[in-house]
Amino acid sequence: MTKFLSRHKYWVFVIILFIFLRLPSLFEPYWYGDEGIYLTLGQAIRKGDILYRQIHDNKPPTLYYLAAISQTVFGFRLLLALFMIPTVYFFYRLCLYFFTPKTAKISLLFFVILTSLPTLEGNIANAEIFMLLPTILAFYFFTQAKKNTDYLCIGFLLGLAFTIKIPVFIEAGFLILWVSFQKLSRRRKWSSFIPGIFIGLGFLIPTFIYFLYFYSLDALKPFLSSAILQNFSYLSSWTTGNQSSSAASGGLIYRLAALLILWFIIYILFRRRHLSLKTTFILSWLMATIFGALLSARPYPHYLIQILPPLCLLIGLFFLKTQTKSLIPLILGLMVVAFSLVKYKFYFYPTLSYYSHFYSFKGIPYFHDFFGSHVVDVYQISDYISQNSLPDDRIFIWGDHPYIYALSDRLPPGRYTVAYHVVDFNGYQETLDSFKAHPPKFVVYYPMSQRSFPELDSLLDRYYSLDQSFGSTLVFKKR
Repeated sequence: MTKFLSRHKYWVFVIILFIFLRLPSLFEPYWYGDEGIYLTLGQAIRKGDILYRQIHDNKPPTLYYLAAISQTVFGFRLLLALFMIPTVYFFYRLCLYFFTPKTAKISLLFFVILTSLPTLEGNIANAEIFMLLPTILAFYFFTQAKKNTDYLCIGFLLGLAFTIKIPVFIEAGFLILWVSFQKLSRRRKWSSFIPGIFIGLGFLIPTFIYFLYFYSLDALKPFLSSAILQNFSYLSSWTTGNQSSSAASGGLIYRLAALLILWFIIYILFRRRHLSLKTTFILSWLMATIFGALLSARPYPHYLIQILPPLCLLIGLFFLKTQTKSLIPLILGLMVVAFSLVKYKFYFYPTLSYYSHFYSFKGIPYFHDFFGSHVVDVYQISDYISQNSLPDDRIFIWGDHPYIYALSDRLPPGRYTVAYHVVDFNGYQETLDSFKAHPPKFVVYYPMSQRSFPELDSLLDRYYSLDQSFGSTLVFKKR
């Protein structure tokens, strides 16, 4: 045993580090809004509601089916940890294509740390972290590809990632351009574009399968509207349903121009032999992912997870025992990353205090206190609703705390799970119609000066009575 541990001490260390960094996430309470939405939609799917038609969010569908499998925040985080095991393994295999085993292990170490820390929300079941597995698989197989069927599989994997989070299409486009130009430089024939065409065809397959699936459920229109079209407005406005802004006003065109300029600079450096082919690939991939992370120009740290695979590969270049040329891509890449962080004002979550609270061994309630006093209210409200309603009863939450739906195992009367979706998508009338058609037994009301809903207030006055209050949160019960 001692000999085995000595021989494999690096991997023993990586496993211990992986467990140490991810273990606290399994014991977090329901507190993160996006997870609350995903789990609520997953709950609705399990109860027979049709995604997008009867319950709404504006992301592709695969994430919600993963939430449906998970059922709880613990299950969701556990599923994420299980996803990350093959992700880590195949990232190491990808590293071996670029580096020696020693350097590959350094890149892998950075990858394990950066994808696990709460700093970038790597511990939370967000779409970007689930997207890593099919994306890294695609890039690994790309380094091994020889036949057109290989490229079809690569496209399929990226298409699967697309059904988790849309920005991966940037990476698919990058691979299509890379393989096309590479083969064109060798053959100068139209057949050079065939591998890229196969990647493109494979990319479309998962979405086409969902297309047929939702068509069979008479939910094709809401699927296309919610999962695809609504995200275009999201790219150019802080409001998800704002159709008045443009790509130009949101700066998207300028970011695209910056990407093309950076790719051109990288190409010039390659042509002048300042960069090797593999280094050029890593640096170009990084620029593509930065563009993907900045598509919406929002400073959410989990968006940066998309850049971690090429960034960790880039860091590995620094440890190569070569001439100082290896510093050129490192400096360029880190400069672009740093500029993006400052320009778009990315914020980051506390990390040291997160682990100190968990590993102080003062108990789970102490750890839960780390996430704010509102967590206690959320659990009390959810328990109260569960104890005073039937499983088929509907509730309505006017606020941005969708985890109450998931915790109480109750569904909203209509499609929307949070107040900002009602506001952003102008869903007031639809919400009122659903409210009247399926009157909820309880209404959880969070007073919000910035979001008014006078018609809801009128319905509460006519048909509901104040039943309980939890801090400033009011719970109304149907008379």
